[in-house]
Amino acid sequence: MDSDPSPGKKKMSASRSEQTSLVFANIKNSAHHAISQLKHIPNIESITPVTGRFDLVIKLKTNDPEKAFNTIEKIREIEDVTHTQTAFSMHQISNARDQEREQPIAFALMKVKGALTEALQKLKTITNCVEAHVIPGEFDLIASFRGRDPQEVLENSVSKIGSIHGIIASETLVAWNPPASEIRP
Repeated sequence: MDSDPSPGKKKMSASRSEQTSLVFANIKNSAHHAISQLKHIPNIESITPVTGRFDLVIKLKTNDPEKAFNTIEKIREIEDVTHTQTAFSMHQISNARDQEREQPIAFALMKVKGALTEALQKLKTITNCVEAHVIPGEFDLIASFRGRDPQEVLENSVSKIGSIHGIIASETLVAWNPPASEIRP
């Protein structure tokens, strides 16, 4: 993943094949049923049930447009999936170690006024921030956070987002905890 850029230089993110796409999905009826079907779709890295405007955050293993499109089409074929919104990562930072596979506890969607690089680098310094992505669309950035429990993440991490220069609005999606066997493909 990216290392910190040298002062005054912008370092571009990893190659497209190393980047990801995120699909935000709404579900009718049973999230467990939809998750069990999603587990069988190739190119899905993780499925996180969340509270908020979306029911699931689905992280894809690809940012390649054709592979992502085919995966999204399969997601949308699931009867319980009522709506999807896709975000392609255009640039990312990561604090995750390769061996980490824990699910995030929270995702923060952020709108930024001004340069995205500065806000992205400030996010990297927040406790429990695992990764953050520049995404096109309604929001400019998404960050994922891990910790002992939602209260720790909200108090020690997500609450600091508002102090980052340029972030003008944020929305937090908090994960809920179904059995792990139903989350990861």
